[in-house]
Amino acid sequence: MTKETGYAVCRELETEPNNDYIIELLERLEGENPCVAEFISRMAIQHEDPVGISTAALLVYRLLESQLESNCMKKQLDV
Repeated sequence: MTKETGYAVCRELETEPNNDYIIELLERLEGENPCVAEFISRMAIQHEDPVGISTAALLVYRLLESQLESNCMKKQLDV
């Protein structure tokens, strides 16, 4: 994971008011990868702070997704 990816995801998060970014991310994940969305939901409800757990999991997912996007773009540009 690069610092640049982390900064980019932080900026994405900061541009949306309230929890809109996380809500939109969860909705997109439910459509694109329902197995992962269900896993996050099941893990979250087992903890004292399900919102915190699911938010952290969704942000880690977005960081990994964003890094993959960055790596793919770099690869395409190097060709």
